[in-house]
Amino acid sequence: METSEPIAMESPARRPGAARKRGRPLEMAPSEVLHRIRDEHARGTLFRMHREHPGLYARARRLFGTWARAVAAAGVDHDRAVADARRRSLETRRRARANAAR
Repeated sequence: METSEPIAMESPARRPGAARKRGRPLEMAPSEVLHRIRDEHARGTLFRMHREHPGLYARARRLFGTWARAVAAAGVDHDRAVADARRRSLETRRRARANAAR
């Protein structure tokens, strides 16, 4: 009778030439998404993310359901970020109108 050694089970994704798992490949880990959201917040550029960084915005929505939930998961107060963006937008418009009136 032959004794067999235990076979080490490897995941198919780790074996060269093996088929990958089904579904969309992981483009960005959740921790990376949260890190990038925190970086954008630190720069003050969370406004218009869907236009400026559509890949990050879409990935965050896929992972967290909504952009607001992703921002909250990153530890950022979403309501405050929106209020700040609106305030900056109004200030910019006021300045543009004042410059146009000159």
